[in-house]
Amino acid sequence: MEKELIICPKCHQINKKKDINIDEIAICFNCGYELYRNIKSLKEKILVISLSSIVFFIISIFYPIINLEIVGYYGTLNLVETIFYLFKEGYVFLSLFSFFTLIFFPFLILINTILFIIFLKTKKISKFFLINITLLKDFIYLDIFFIAILVSMIKILDYGYLSINIGFYSFIVVFVSFFILFKFYNIKLYWELYDNI
Repeated sequence: MEKELIICPKCHQINKKKDINIDEIAICFNCGYELYRNIKSLKEKILVISLSSIVFFIISIFYPIINLEIVGYYGTLNLVETIFYLFKEGYVFLSLFSFFTLIFFPFLILINTILFIIFLKTKKISKFFLINITLLKDFIYLDIFFIAILVSMIKILDYGYLSINIGFYSFIVVFVSFFILFKFYNIKLYWELYDNI
């Protein structure tokens, strides 16, 4: 029986697809790029990470990220208040962009991921959620927001005092969860789950 072929996305070398054991990674024989992997209990891991990420995501949205004290001014800041403040100050496009890329799309992609796993045995429905995940994953900018927070913190330290709050720690958990769900577990794995139904 002829072996299935797989092309390396990095060097475009054609490789023969082989069966691999649990937690093993198949790499391109030409450049060493990861072609596919076999992860134990992948569906369960995706579901657990997505569900826990939603809880931490809600905390990171509504709870203060930092406490700020500058020359007699004291205040707290959370994500929703920040976006609302931008809108009120006339930065309508920036506030809408922040809302969609930091709140709406990440929340939507988590919901679609959970529904994809739940309806995985129903091929037609799960494909709808999988397409949504594939399209939405490119519109998530949590990494940029995380770096912006860190840079802002360093800048603010020159002018006042700040302390990190529960929203920031929750945001770190969400950030790591998204990294695992959509970088470490490549979208190819989701499509392989779908193909193997």
